[in-house]
Amino acid sequence: MHPSREVAALLVSRLRGLRAAGDLTTAHVRQAAESAEVTERTVWRWMGQGVPGTSGRHAYRLTEADRDALATASGSVTAAWRIQRSAGEAVPLLRTYQRAFARELLPIERAAAADGVQGQRRHTVYLRWEAEHRNQRWEADHVELPVLVLPPRARRPRAPWVTLFLDAYSRLVMGWALSMAPSAATVLAALHVGVVVDPERGPFGGVPAMLRPDRGLEFAAHAIGQAAGALGILILPAPAYRPHLKGKIERLGRTVAQDFLCTLPFYAHGPRDAAGKLYGPADGPMTLERFAAEFAGWVHHYNTVRPHQGLGGQTPLERWQQDATPLRELPASELRFLLLAGHERMIGKSGIRFDGRHYIAPELHGRVGQRVEVRHLPHDPRHIEVFHAGGWLCTAKPQGALTAAERDRVLERRRADAAELARRQRRASRAARARLAPITGAGPVTDTTVVTRGQAVGERARSGDGDLRRLARTNLLGLEELAQQTRAGRSRRRTDGAPLPGP
Repeated sequence: MHPSREVAALLVSRLRGLRAAGDLTTAHVRQAAESAEVTERTVWRWMGQGVPGTSGRHAYRLTEADRDALATASGSVTAAWRIQRSAGEAVPLLRTYQRAFARELLPIERAAAADGVQGQRRHTVYLRWEAEHRNQRWEADHVELPVLVLPPRARRPRAPWVTLFLDAYSRLVMGWALSMAPSAATVLAALHVGVVVDPERGPFGGVPAMLRPDRGLEFAAHAIGQAAGALGILILPAPAYRPHLKGKIERLGRTVAQDFLCTLPFYAHGPRDAAGKLYGPADGPMTLERFAAEFAGWVHHYNTVRPHQGLGGQTPLERWQQDATPLRELPASELRFLLLAGHERMIGKSGIRFDGRHYIAPELHGRVGQRVEVRHLPHDPRHIEVFHAGGWLCTAKPQGALTAAERDRVLERRRADAAELARRQRRASRAARARLAPITGAGPVTDTTVVTRGQAVGERARSGDGDLRRLARTNLLGLEELAQQTRAGRSRRRTDGAPLPGP
């Protein structure tokens, strides 16, 4: 390996100084040749003629016109040379011209001339920002995953989207949500997962102090700003075309593809057959629900098992537990209104049918036919939150996932409601039978009986029945006496010759 021109020039300058002082010996030249890995003859030639490319006599220097010609030629040195020759500029031979560009042009200049700003970013040095403690800043992004999955109630597979929240200090994936198209509801669901401390997921969570998303419309939605304001989160969107300002989440997107998606069937960048179709099982791509389960397993492995190079070989969970900064936790009841996607459903006799499952809770009893709002996590069917008239009603679970105790609570609520309704009916009946208020002193008597239409009809019927009963209890002897008097009167009229009354 030959030394650089600068090193060779320094070596020759030292030897020339020894020769001028009369101290130069063959041993000096031999040692210089060994250190430069060249022959002694080459060192003597350098001392006489100079190191090639350093004297300036035979080296071509680029001009501003040459650099402008390179930009005009989109980074092609040969095309730039032809432009300069056609313009009548004094340019050397093509090979000398190419060596001048290779010697003087910086990589960022060549990349900018060929690819513009994208090429310039590949050779730009950025300051690296590191969080001082956990939950100081989260980075967020949408990523379209290059793998085909089958959405619910669909026939054609599509590529899903994932919304990710990453803690900048520990590199933990705090929250994520899958969907077929990113939306504000997906962002809220992923933020909900990250904020709530779920023992099944791990001992991490809490409210971040700062959130750095991109400028996507989903992150700029009013619901996101309202939720962040309620939680006290400062939102600082990354400027446009500045992905390095949230480089950790950008790197996570590549890690998902390189470490997880490439192992799945129907990976979009995987091998294809002669017809251009992706290789995969004969029964087609996996369902979105199955893919969500696989992705959840990978996220758990990434957070707890996989060592991270940027953390010195630690796992994200080890880095998280290493910091003692207290977490700002919120109960789940305060997050129901802000961080879940909403759908309208009607309560049926089997509860609430949602996403192919029947969800039930004791609080749903007696509300059959009522329309409610359902809020849920897109990839978590374990429970749904039910709202009515703007207020939270209950948390419902699938009927097949209820424990024995939860089933008993549903049945107990049904029995309790039936008993309460029966007590109300009995109280109403007793009140209807009270005709007058008790008289405790002098004054007008007030009728306080409240009679409904049905009760009025019944009262009239009972009144008619009473008249009939009183008529049936009439003294039969009195009727006999009346009949005898009538017969006596007729006999007297017959004797007197008066007309007889009609029957």
